Amino acid sequence: MLGATGLVGRQVCAELVRHGAPIVAVGRRQGALADLARELAVERLHTGDAYDAAALARAFAGACVVINAAGPLRDTAAPVLVAALAAGAHYIDVGGEQAVLRDVYERHESTARHAGLVALPGAGLDCVIGDLAAAWAAAHLIDASDPGDAVRHEPAPRLAEDHPLDDVAVSYVFDDLALSAGSQRALFSALGTRAVVWRRDRWEDGRAGDHRRIDAGPALGVRDALGYAGGEAITIPRHITAQLVTSFVSTTRNPGATAALRLAQRALRFVPRRVGDLLVPYTSTDPAYGATRLAVIAQVRRGEATAHVLVRGHDLYRTTAAITAWAAHRLATRGAGPIGMRAPGELFRGEPALREIAIAADLTIEPSFA
Repeated sequence: MLGATGLVGRQVCAELVRHGAPIVAVGRRQGALADLARELAVERLHTGDAYDAAALARAFAGACVVINAAGPLRDTAAPVLVAALAAGAHYIDVGGEQAVLRDVYERHESTARHAGLVALPGAGLDCVIGDLAAAWAAAHLIDASDPGDAVRHEPAPRLAEDHPLDDVAVSYVFDDLALSAGSQRALFSALGTRAVVWRRDRWEDGRAGDHRRIDAGPALGVRDALGYAGGEAITIPRHITAQLVTSFVSTTRNPGATAALRLAQRALRFVPRRVGDLLVPYTSTDPAYGATRLAVIAQVRRGEATAHVLVRGHDLYRTTAAITAWAAHRLATRGAGPIGMRAPGELFRGEPALREIAIAADLTIEPSFA
């Protein structure tokens, strides 16, 4: 577990202990690692970071799954993934950043496949829930049967390949959102970039100011969501055939604030990326993280037929930790199965996997199939 002493890493370790999994904790600060070992049953401790290949080789020796919670993932994902595969371990990270996902899928597909291992980037809230919810909704819409365990032991069928869906959209909704310093830095680093969408058979730049009206249920309400660089545009086309795959996000119910954010979104693509390095994140507290309410909504459409799956919860970081730990534990204990760079829906079946994750992460699922 790299980044074991961070906000998410510490919670992932706690979840893994709950699963009864042995943990090797890796981090930059020896004192913080010692504190973690006093709190949790950690098997071994290693001091090192994502840029020390020799330290990673020592830490990952004998591991079954390497979990990367060390940020920023735009810098750590590739070297840690390579080190994990070299050590004979599957790779998982807690991210979901679109640019990172696209880069590792394009650059490391053959490496993971030839190693006979799995790399699952984006194994947190951002990507896993939306990807699996879309798979469940799509399977229902096209009346596709995919029975079995939550974990796949053979390659997944590509849904709707003979008759593509018109539209797959995944929306993230937050109220009282509190972000860690690491999450804020990831947002700062994305200044000046534009989200990509999947259109027909390729990735294209999304349109600045794109938005969508969504219903997040009684608790979070009906609101506008703005175009967002979500990982689903990268992962969903791997197992669902669709003319369009997009992601959206809403962090406020206030229409005026949403309109202002749309204008800012158009302007920010002209801001140099290096400006993000000058911004200083604010500090949130643990109670603030716990107060965050969230929902992920996957909507699929073919013609007039629609289906959507709404997943609700609270505490972005606790939820991410539970999802990541569940995925790592299920991958470590699965036996034979698909290998290579994989999207969540290529490793797990939508409905049963979401139901298991909902129990682990205290989520509520509300499917709606019309």
